Amino acid sequence: MTTELLRELAADGYPTDYLLARVRGRRSAMMAQWRSDRTHGLPTGLTDEAIWEGLLHEHAWLRSQMNRSLRRCLDPVFALFELKTIVLCLRCKSVRNDAEVARLLADSQLPGSLRLALLGAADVPAVVADIARRLELATPEQTSLQRAYANDGLKGFETRLTRLYLEYVDGVKLHPCVHSFFASFVDLRNVMTLYKHLRWGVGDAAAFMAGGKTDVSRLQQASASKDSTRLDLLVREIAGRTAPPLATAESSLETILLGSLTSRLQGDVRNGDDVGSVLEYAWRVYVHARNRAILLHASGVDAATIEKELIA
Repeated sequence: MTTELLRELAADGYPTDYLLARVRGRRSAMMAQWRSDRTHGLPTGLTDEAIWEGLLHEHAWLRSQMNRSLRRCLDPVFALFELKTIVLCLRCKSVRNDAEVARLLADSQLPGSLRLALLGAADVPAVVADIARRLELATPEQTSLQRAYANDGLKGFETRLTRLYLEYVDGVKLHPCVHSFFASFVDLRNVMTLYKHLRWGVGDAAAFMAGGKTDVSRLQQASASKDSTRLDLLVREIAGRTAPPLATAESSLETILLGSLTSRLQGDVRNGDDVGSVLEYAWRVYVHARNRAILLHASGVDAATIEKELIA
């Protein structure tokens, strides 16, 4: 499925040592931008789509600089981020903002066929049907994306699309650092699903995914028991921290889990793994975008609450 989500780059990139040196400079520039955002506020007129465009621009640069071997290792990660691009394009399509769709696709790594589908179809259901035909060829449920959209709108479509992709990746041989990243990502999604089961009583046992480091059976047992201490134990194992009470906002728990994933990736950098180092930067670009989006929507929110939702 990765090949259906990413455009082919014909040119080879640079040696990884050279790329990592350039990454260090760009990381410094990104951190300087973040300090300015915190001190002076975000630029006037910034939108969620513009923030994601910034991520796409940096990922496009990063992927273009990689040699083919490194690109092959990390393409599954870039494809994961492009799922969000598809959803944002569909959101813009739903309000007939085709100009914003075009801007999002300018730096997107989506292939030409998907670009044409997102730009050319008359409405969102038509695009969803086109995407389903292109991406579900390898799955037994040919219409699951269309059903998800019909039943639960774009949120249901995004959830199903991400699940299909993670199930696909679980069956692919990956570089150890990339495999560990996806296992942690699946754990994060599963723990958030368990939180919603315990907090709101929503979802079912089938919502938990294989591919993480925590057995699905253990998650199912925790959900069936209605025992929040099991959630706390899982968060301690994953993040080394106590889970916030179930009555708190789920964003606080998500921030804890995302922060633990960041720490794991930083460990790969300290260990000197080149693939892990580039992966950590690609993830750091995502964290930067997410933190900026939190600031964007933080009007009227007290500083202490904002800090709990920012990923370190």
